[in-house]
Amino acid sequence: MRRYFASGLAAAFLVCGAGIHAQQPAPSAARPPDPKAADTPIESNWITQCGSKTRQGALECSVRQSVIKTDTGQTVAMFSVRIPAETRSPVMMIQLPLGLYLPSGVELQVDDNKVIALPLQTCEASGCYVGAPVPAELAEQLRRGTLLRIGFKNLAETKIDVPMPLAGFAAAFDAIK
Repeated sequence: MRRYFASGLAAAFLVCGAGIHAQQPAPSAARPPDPKAADTPIESNWITQCGSKTRQGALECSVRQSVIKTDTGQTVAMFSVRIPAETRSPVMMIQLPLGLYLPSGVELQVDDNKVIALPLQTCEASGCYVGAPVPAELAEQLRRGTLLRIGFKNLAETKIDVPMPLAGFAAAFDAIK
């Protein structure tokens, strides 16, 4: 059995057959809010970062979440949205592990919305990558959604789905805009 966790969240994930499925969260993990308690905060597993190339340079910010294989520390998937200082239009970057069936590309789906197919662009020692602009429709789905699914195939052409909770994405995204 392989275990995974989302960075910023101590939840574990299991690879079972064709996908990764959420397992019971660890005691310190984020739990769904009690529907009876309206003021219960939702713990975010999205990390925000801002920086510039120079002290006087324009500030560039991003929000990201990673799913990490707990026994090896290998990144299974990383999804980030960056706001470039020059354009102020969001772009996404997806990092996946090596050993993918490249012709199948990557699929993104927020909740039950339409699946977005993206081609893999490059692979290097740290993984395979997809980068693309974030259309306004997808940005809104990410802001309002509950679960992002990243799908890809391994070399054996077995479908792998990596779920990423979207709790806290809207607040993190709004903070970097």
